[in-house]
Amino acid sequence: MSTRAAAVAVAGAAVALYWRALSSGFVGDDFMILHRLRGLSGPFDALRFFRGEFFEYYRPLGFVAHAADWAIGGADPRQFHLTNVLLHAVCCILVLLIGRELSPRSTAGPLAALLFALHASNHEAVVWISARFDLLATLFSLAALWWMLRTGAGWSVVPVLLFGCAILSKESSVALPLAAAGFAVFHLKAPPAAVLRRTAPWIAALAIYSVLRHVAGGVSAIGGATRIPKLVVFIGLFGGIALLAGDRWEQLKMWLLGRRRSVLAAMLAVIALAAATAAAGGRAGDAVAEKLAVAGFAIFHLGSPILDSSGMPFYLDPGTRMYWLGGALALAAAAVLLALVWRRVVDDDRMWFLATLLIASLLPISALTEGARYLYFPSAALSLIVGLLVAESGGRARASLIGAMVVFLALSTWQIAVKLRDWEWAGRMTAEGARLVDASLAPSCGTGRVVFLTEPVAIRSVYTHFLYETFEPVRGCMPETFQILVRVLRIDTVVNARWDGPARIVISAPAYRGNFSLSSDLRHFQPPLHGPDPVTLQTPLGELHASRDGDAEQLTLTLAPGVDAANIGWFYYSDGAIRRLAPPR
Repeated sequence: MSTRAAAVAVAGAAVALYWRALSSGFVGDDFMILHRLRGLSGPFDALRFFRGEFFEYYRPLGFVAHAADWAIGGADPRQFHLTNVLLHAVCCILVLLIGRELSPRSTAGPLAALLFALHASNHEAVVWISARFDLLATLFSLAALWWMLRTGAGWSVVPVLLFGCAILSKESSVALPLAAAGFAVFHLKAPPAAVLRRTAPWIAALAIYSVLRHVAGGVSAIGGATRIPKLVVFIGLFGGIALLAGDRWEQLKMWLLGRRRSVLAAMLAVIALAAATAAAGGRAGDAVAEKLAVAGFAIFHLGSPILDSSGMPFYLDPGTRMYWLGGALALAAAAVLLALVWRRVVDDDRMWFLATLLIASLLPISALTEGARYLYFPSAALSLIVGLLVAESGGRARASLIGAMVVFLALSTWQIAVKLRDWEWAGRMTAEGARLVDASLAPSCGTGRVVFLTEPVAIRSVYTHFLYETFEPVRGCMPETFQILVRVLRIDTVVNARWDGPARIVISAPAYRGNFSLSSDLRHFQPPLHGPDPVTLQTPLGELHASRDGDAEQLTLTLAPGVDAANIGWFYYSDGAIRRLAPPR
């Protein structure tokens, strides 16, 4: 199959699978983006996004892309979703082109691209409009890599410019110079001086971005003190790759080839030590447990065609042993799998380059488990590795691997279809909830007090939270105050709310699933209620008391003397919809 025909086929499969996303509507943080777009006075006014931050992030190109959708379709969500789907299709084509550059087998690129196009974990990046930043950063990063591979030993400024566009879309591509160094060392086999010469423009682009981010964006050049450990790891990895230039990495490769068992034993020993440290608790144990949870999150989503089942994922629940044990088991499984393909991976120069790409894509998200969108770029790197391994295998192994890949893609496609229905529901539920709230405030605009007794957060593992800006599209205004008492996390739950007198509200969940998160200040939320012990909190609305009775959880809110219940719009989430609690009689 020609490259053009393969590109059309892969892009067509991606667009066909995600076409239903066009009816998903707006959810979650989408409304904050819309709020900023409403202030634009013309097409060139989008340049203002280069002069400001977004919750301490600097992502001007992402906002420029959103502004283009706004100019074309206004507040029509279908236009935004269409752009996301088309961006995903272009990313799939770039994976195909990179695979064709790396492998002499004509099937390597299409296999990698198809795996990326239909990978279940990518649904969030493609469907959620707010994940446009991830799509653009990945697109520019893949384009930079393809151009770098295409030009080979010849130096070109284009990949560096594309890298600049990637980090101006989202900071998640900030470690891409690691892949550029890996390309020079492992693919070109360049000497140390040539490696530094080829990577210097990438580091210069990173420095220019840091200055622009600080001066124009008004945020920390490196993202604050919490990013320093990642910066140290980046410098260490970059230096390590540079030190392997010349003949050193060939010597390392030969040394590793004959030590598969000892390396596997060492990896398993380190994983066991990490698990023991996490089990011991304390500051060090908690830090290790968090990293194991991140590893579990990444390996689960990258390696499984089945998404999270209903319930709290193990990597998000620090109150359970599986929080860190799941990550330890996932790392052990990955180590064993690596040992099975040891010679093919260690003896292949391209795998060393792709390994640096995978590391570069994972490093910026090494403390994040909140959303699968963070794994969009890593899934491209892993798809290339798998595509090359499958396409270049022979004999019975090739047939078995292709069969396994077919099963993986079938399950993954089914899971995406399920999630598309969930995203569609979330958009509909959000729009209906916003209209219900606005109707209670009309005809006033910009005034009124709204309280969500229970708010849906990540129900069905898609974004369902409400913000001030969520209510703006209905009539162009928001309530004067919007407060949330309890978050209902991830699991659809039947909630009953009623007045027990003029100053007391009783909220009950007959079949509680351990997914209520309470807030004492109506802004910051505690870990979910798990144990049977009663809990009492003082809130700005009054005293909130939680108690367990068998499988049922009951929350009683006793209003403070200064709270006028009749002048507040009371709402709650229950079993898939926002509902209104009528004022007390």
